[in-house]
Amino acid sequence: MTYHIENGKVVTPEGCELNVAHHCNLGCASCSHLSPVFKRSFIEPDTAQRDLHLLARSFRAQFVKVLGGEPLLHRELVPILRSVRTSGIAPRIIVCTNGVLLPRMGEEFWAAVDEVEISVYPGRELPAEKMARVRQFAEEHGVTLTLLHYTHFRYSYSEFGTRDDRLVQRIYDTCQIAHIWRCHTLFEGYFFKCPQSVFIPQVLEGGPDMWRDGLRITDDPGFAERLLAYLQDPTPLGACRNCLGSAGLRMPHEQRTRRDFRTPQRHTTEELADRDFLALLDGTPDADDGCAVDTPEEWRARLRETAGATAARADTTANTVKGS
Repeated sequence: MTYHIENGKVVTPEGCELNVAHHCNLGCASCSHLSPVFKRSFIEPDTAQRDLHLLARSFRAQFVKVLGGEPLLHRELVPILRSVRTSGIAPRIIVCTNGVLLPRMGEEFWAAVDEVEISVYPGRELPAEKMARVRQFAEEHGVTLTLLHYTHFRYSYSEFGTRDDRLVQRIYDTCQIAHIWRCHTLFEGYFFKCPQSVFIPQVLEGGPDMWRDGLRITDDPGFAERLLAYLQDPTPLGACRNCLGSAGLRMPHEQRTRRDFRTPQRHTTEELADRDFLALLDGTPDADDGCAVDTPEEWRARLRETAGATAARADTTANTVKGS
């Protein structure tokens, strides 16, 4: 299903994202929103309300994802959720969280959402008793609870980028974030095709102009047509020169500090791109990226496999050093 205009509004088959906090209480390696790099930063509720209501005049989504960073860090999250609802931009509200703070959320939060999506990371999963309490809250309020168990991440960007225009185009064309999942992002009065085009320029010194990658939201009669043209434009964004889209090399999940988060990305795009997966995406745009599994059993099995492979590499390295 593609974008189309209906009753003067651009309709997307997917959703729209609102990042309410840039920072996070975790430091996941290669976080695609670069949250470990950002200091404490929240969206103002008035800004969210203004932008949501203005965009809703020309855009309709199937859902709005409220995320970050870690959205549950925002003390005024409930008023923002209410603004999403009253804007009428979408019939469904999804909050995406790592779940660590979820047991603290009160009745007002659970009454304001339709779905809570928890990204479960190794060593950061909720204890059984707290998870049982979360499930109870969700059931009492008719909230769908979705758990995504992550074992791996893919490198999300390159500090040095690439000068290869063909590679940039290929990364853009196969980007699941922009074209399959359609993680379109609302930020400071602008509409962006993806969150990476918002966050990468804020981190890289001398990087691309963030605002040139977005579209200023207005209420004039021609905005819906401009928005549709923007979404259908085949030209890569400025951020694509450093972004790896969906094609970064896969690595086991780990936690990093603000100080060392950027170090692994200090390579060129050519060094960090997974050429085999990129070739797969060329023919299978919705190919599984191998980062998350559906069940806890699969999750634990893959973690054991990863730990075993890591230990084997360490033994090989030690024997090589010893033999030399």
